[in-house]
Amino acid sequence: MTWRVANSLETLRHQLDARFPGRSLAADGGVGDAAHQARGDNSDHNPWYGPGIVTARDFTHDPAHGLDIQQVADELLGSRDPRIKYVIANRRIASNRSWQWGPYSGANPHEAHFHLSVVADPLCDDAQNWRLPLFGEVPDGGGGGGGGGGTVEPGAFTTWGTDVNVRAAPSLGAAVVAVLPGPTRVTVTCQTRGDTVNAAGHVNDAWSFVPALGGYLSNIFIDDPAAWLPGVGEC
Repeated sequence: MTWRVANSLETLRHQLDARFPGRSLAADGGVGDAAHQARGDNSDHNPWYGPGIVTARDFTHDPAHGLDIQQVADELLGSRDPRIKYVIANRRIASNRSWQWGPYSGANPHEAHFHLSVVADPLCDDAQNWRLPLFGEVPDGGGGGGGGGGTVEPGAFTTWGTDVNVRAAPSLGAAVVAVLPGPTRVTVTCQTRGDTVNAAGHVNDAWSFVPALGGYLSNIFIDDPAAWLPGVGEC
């Protein structure tokens, strides 16, 4: 598959390279390796969005050359740039839903690098500079994307995967009321427990109700790092 990294992430890479000449690239990374891709999960390191676009990059911790991943990660969160989906660094994760750090329990603690995922929509290719203090810029609350303050509509998420079934009830036996051919913006009004779904290396019994589609889809196929969606109540 032909792939490329989202333009916004390439912009950040170029800015960090210029700001920290000679920085280590030991833990830098864009697309996942063959084993990573073979897992078939919804990692943003896989080129699953659009025409083979990777929406995540890792950047190496290299304080000897001035690049401290916690500083960069904190400044990214402080910018509230609308291109940001989530950031992981030093066993913590923060997303654009709260802009607050919380514990991260993934297998990789992200102490040798920080991870930045950008949103899976056309904004990911906005190549404007990232407005961070370490680059001598003051964030304006809207970031380089110019998208009105970096807030996210309550209940708004993006799905991932292809041919994802939306069902009349949170059950694998319920009638299919819609099929999502690819990543799709959806507005979730509530979520509930239902049949356990085992797909793409994930197991979850949470389902989200999407009124515009008239049914439920498994939370596995909603592009958020949490199994139970933050900020969404129960049905």
